[in-house]
Amino acid sequence: MSYENDIRQQASSGQQLPGKVDLGVLRYLWQAGPFSFNEQENIPKFLARVPVLNSFSDNELRIFSGSLHQRRFSAGETVFRQGDVGYGFYFVFSGVLEVIHQSGPADARRDHPVARLERYQYFGEMGLLQDYNRRNASVVAAEDSVLLGLFKPDLEALLDRHPVVGAKFLREVSLILANRLGALMDTVTHLRHRLGEHEGPT
Repeated sequence: MSYENDIRQQASSGQQLPGKVDLGVLRYLWQAGPFSFNEQENIPKFLARVPVLNSFSDNELRIFSGSLHQRRFSAGETVFRQGDVGYGFYFVFSGVLEVIHQSGPADARRDHPVARLERYQYFGEMGLLQDYNRRNASVVAAEDSVLLGLFKPDLEALLDRHPVVGAKFLREVSLILANRLGALMDTVTHLRHRLGEHEGPT
């Protein structure tokens, strides 16, 4: 099992999802202000420094933060597994996580670490945007870590109650996908060029 799979099953059986980040207006504004110095535990300052949210105003970040779930993961704990149905999008609040791709037959699977995710990075956007999206890799905590997660029901509620903030977030997620697709196309073009060099004229 994995954390995300547990959350998806809770939601599908009608159970309430775990509590969301709830700082309250005054506390949020205090933590976002210049006199709050505990940066490691400060969600407002963290969100203001996440690249995908840099177009959000302070008030939009405050509204957005109310849709997030905070969860601590012990080293070795799995956020989601390759093949799981995607259900959420995550920000790395602290710690380090490993992205692992498995290959080979079911009785002889091999793990291939493909990336490390650290503070201010994010992952899992396809789980929000595509119904029944299957995760193409597993994400495991490499050390004790904290994630802020947004799940499909949270996004739907955000779009209902605060459509401007919800639409803005969707636009930013779309830009993430466009940038990743562009980087993938650049890599494919580069590899084709390299293959052409090795093959030579025919």
